[in-house]
Amino acid sequence: MYQLTQLGHDLHREQLAHTNQQRPAERLLALARATRRAERAERRMRRAARQARRLRAQLQAQTANDQ
Repeated sequence: MYQLTQLGHDLHREQLAHTNQQRPAERLLALARATRRAERAERRMRRAARQARRLRAQLQAQTANDQ
């Protein structure tokens, strides 16, 4: 019985050590994902601003032609 308990404790310690080693890697992966999301959002924002400028220019040109 003692050996099974000891084995269980050893396995638990190994799992904890493995989890602690993974956490920094998981944080790095999460940071990389967040960075990619932020970069995509920035590209979408720039694309939307360009489209807004283009549409505004078209509207102004159309308004000028109508007058």
